[in-house]
Amino acid sequence: MTTSLTEALKRHFGFEKFRSKTQEDVVNAVIRGDKDVFVCMPTGAGKSICYQLPAVLAEGITLVISPLIALIQDQVDRLKSLNIPACSINSKLPVGERRLILADLGSSSPKLKLLYITPEMVASPSFQPCLTDLCSRGLLSYLAVDEAHCVSQWGHDFRPDYLKLGELRARLAGVPCLALTATAPKNVLEDIIKSLRLRSPLSFVTPVFRSNLNYDVIFREMLPNPYAHLHAFITKALDDSTNGQGCGIVYCRTRDGCETVAHQLTKLGVLSKPYHAGLKTADRTEAQNEWMQGKVLVIVATISFGLSLIGTWQSPWPVITKSPGELDETGCPPPVAPTTHRKIRSSSTFSFARKSDANRRNGARKRRVTKQPLQTLRPWCRSACRKRSD
Repeated sequence: MTTSLTEALKRHFGFEKFRSKTQEDVVNAVIRGDKDVFVCMPTGAGKSICYQLPAVLAEGITLVISPLIALIQDQVDRLKSLNIPACSINSKLPVGERRLILADLGSSSPKLKLLYITPEMVASPSFQPCLTDLCSRGLLSYLAVDEAHCVSQWGHDFRPDYLKLGELRARLAGVPCLALTATAPKNVLEDIIKSLRLRSPLSFVTPVFRSNLNYDVIFREMLPNPYAHLHAFITKALDDSTNGQGCGIVYCRTRDGCETVAHQLTKLGVLSKPYHAGLKTADRTEAQNEWMQGKVLVIVATISFGLSLIGTWQSPWPVITKSPGELDETGCPPPVAPTTHRKIRSSSTFSFARKSDANRRNGARKRRVTKQPLQTLRPWCRSACRKRSD
């Protein structure tokens, strides 16, 4: 089995061997199909292969649930470049392309191997006939739920539509399910298993400690010029990157902050572009593409951007949300320098309190959930060793 899997990995994905023993064990567990599987591995550890390789080797179709269309498109484009039949049905898909995909799915022998959709699409009435047809004909080989922490109300990125995936799991009782995430403390892990109705899952959990990452916390009041300091830090990080081909993300709390920081960095000589929900779709797409192509060195974004991307820096006005497990493996120490501000305590408390007021009817548990990240953040900022994970 190991030899044939390694050969398949080379043939379909071009890798000489599995990235780790854990990755290989997960693939074997998924292919056996006798139990559901839960995977918690840092980004860059090869989670995607854990379902993509079994999907390629299976007879039917693997349904992949992922939260962001941009991430889905990146996965689909890569699979297509490897001549692996993959596609996505989403709200931005042109009518003609949707018609072709549905025609293939409705055929007696679909060519598609991986179908990516968002949790919102799973719940939409327009997708139900297609899903019902695939289920009734037994064409679904696996169900893969990526970014599974979104299902947990204890998680940092809770998405209500993910809760409905438990109902989908019940409909697909005979289909093995794989849940994957890069970050899942114990309470989130338990919530994922319960909410997705996983059947006595095999769990593969890799520690999130990353020896190749360095952290620093700097108080803004100590900086004569925060923008000049950030510029100097970025310049050094880019110069120290492999082959000088580095890039990075600066995270800001607000859209206005993104615009300001991008403008200031560009003035200082580091070409930067903002990325946030207030921009037109075409402008966001252009900024992301130029960044990924290396034309723009820095993206200045709100915290909804940056999953599975390389180096990050925090801006002078951050909310620190990324864990080591969410940062990509680069082979060299990518710098992570959160520049914090004494006002972060009062502003964050206000932000969390406002959320709590809006959700007062959800009770004390909801308020504890929204305040918990802030309570965790404070001692971390004061800690002498910020790599230690409790």
